[in-house]
Amino acid sequence: MEQLKKGTIIIADADIAFANSLEIILNQANYTVIDKISNRKKLVNNLLELNADIIIIDYNLSKEVEGDAIMEIRRKYPLQKLLMLTYFANLDVFEFCMQYSVNGFQSKDYSTEELLDALDIIMKGGFALPMPHKSEAEINAEKPPILNAMGRKLKLTLREMQIIKYLIDGHTNKKIASELYRTETDIDDYCTSILEKVGLTQISQLVAFGANTLF
Repeated sequence: MEQLKKGTIIIADADIAFANSLEIILNQANYTVIDKISNRKKLVNNLLELNADIIIIDYNLSKEVEGDAIMEIRRKYPLQKLLMLTYFANLDVFEFCMQYSVNGFQSKDYSTEELLDALDIIMKGGFALPMPHKSEAEINAEKPPILNAMGRKLKLTLREMQIIKYLIDGHTNKKIASELYRTETDIDDYCTSILEKVGLTQISQLVAFGANTLF
């Protein structure tokens, strides 16, 4: 017997690999992903037509101002349910959610159970806003690396910078996949892309290059 669909979801995230992985989780949990959108303008312009139950949205979807896409959605669609994803969760994030009536937030290191619990709460009209419980040191450690001038010149993404930092710290691709909730194949693909961008052929060369140039 086919299970009833739980609700419709838009995934708003510029990280296509992350959005694809999230879509798989949601489909398996019987949600329907009606669109994946990678930029603020397209998201806001298409919302009326798409009419999703919940938007799962990256806090940093807009490269201009953190939370900018959420603020614009709240101005135009005040009743739209939002589950915000962040690279790190601290008191500032919590206060932002309270100020803009965000229905819930999850750190991007969520477990599947945590994500689905939050969606269930929001679908029922509740708020899934856990108070930050990590230390300031843990929060700072989880912040994505800063793109320096060389990183921007090479057109590296924050995710690619994060993977380079893990490699410099001695993590294997298997360990990185676990930390980022990706498959090893995803990490292999990221590494291939990074090597092409920096003009290298071996991970050992990338580690040395990254340590000396990017961090």
